[in-house]
Amino acid sequence: MHLIKNWENILNIHNVETEKFLIKNKTLGIEYRKSKKARSEIGFNVFTLASHLYYRENFHSYIFASFLNPNEKHFEGNKYLQIFIDLLNKKNNQSNIEKDDFKNSNVHIEKHKIDILITDKSSKKAIIIENKINNAVDQFRQLPRYVEKIKNEYEIAAVVYLTLNSDKRPDKKDWTIDERKSIEKILKLIPVFDINSNKTNLYNNWILPSIINSQNINSSSILRQYGELLKYLNTNTMDTIALKKFYNTIQSDMNLETAISIRNMLNDLPKYIANRIEEKYKDSCFPFVKIWRHKEIDVVFEGFEIDDKYFKMDIWCFEEKYVVYFWEVKTADFDIRKYCTEKIKSVSDFNIHEDELNKLKKDFSTLNEQDLFNFIDELLLELKKLITN
Repeated sequence: MHLIKNWENILNIHNVETEKFLIKNKTLGIEYRKSKKARSEIGFNVFTLASHLYYRENFHSYIFASFLNPNEKHFEGNKYLQIFIDLLNKKNNQSNIEKDDFKNSNVHIEKHKIDILITDKSSKKAIIIENKINNAVDQFRQLPRYVEKIKNEYEIAAVVYLTLNSDKRPDKKDWTIDERKSIEKILKLIPVFDINSNKTNLYNNWILPSIINSQNINSSSILRQYGELLKYLNTNTMDTIALKKFYNTIQSDMNLETAISIRNMLNDLPKYIANRIEEKYKDSCFPFVKIWRHKEIDVVFEGFEIDDKYFKMDIWCFEEKYVVYFWEVKTADFDIRKYCTEKIKSVSDFNIHEDELNKLKKDFSTLNEQDLFNFIDELLLELKKLITN
């Protein structure tokens, strides 16, 4: 009795720790799921075909600066720069940039070691762009040093921190208090893409408007290809970022043990929920002949016969869903949808499984077990009425 009590206490403590861990990592799990769903393939893209260096910082600086430069051979003048200023003005801080201040601009690459520097001699205004698309760490006092160098000659309208994703931030540990106050007023954090399209980002708020407003078909084509490259780089690194956060979370014995326990329980969950279905209907599966389990996670309702047809129902159990198949076993070309439309209304919202005319399929969420049970009860009742009429 004492042993059982101790075991109950251990289980209660484990359940509490598991619940805490799940609550703490809920947001992280959502991020990881979104990143997996958003992963993209680059496909046939001129940038990946032409070079294997598309992940390097200066590769992106040259492309980006070429479009921002009014004197480049896109022959669109300052159109792309003006759209970029529109993007910067969407960021909510104290700095608002006047387009007229950059009507006579020059765009420099690696001047004073700044990735991209936009200057206008008429207005004496400047925009500093630090390109972190390759996710590089900040150098020692990087942004303050750039600001100090440029502010002697130009008024700095914005310091742009261009990143692959919205998580990255400038390293401010080596900034002075005055530098924090002054730079943060003009700092614009711009990710190249964000799966939450309502958030300001380079792809949605510069590349797409630039494509729409391009008169030069070559420019719009290059922009479209470059935009796909940025989406590819962004979406194919987001899951790594989520995993890094998770790795940092489990850097304690208790968290690691809890995470392993959750993984093991998830692995065993399909067997458990399949057992719940079998236990519920093992004595009440009529008019099916019997209920049994195939490969532990498939609950089989076996042997409903009518009109010289032999029906089965398989309920495959997974962590996130039940997949229900209702099918006629003997005849592969049997039109089960037509038959069920006339006689078995409870499966009328099922779909034909791939190209198998004799098999219907529908998914149910494991979060709504009762929906599945309601369906099974309805189906059994309907089948009973068929054989008694």
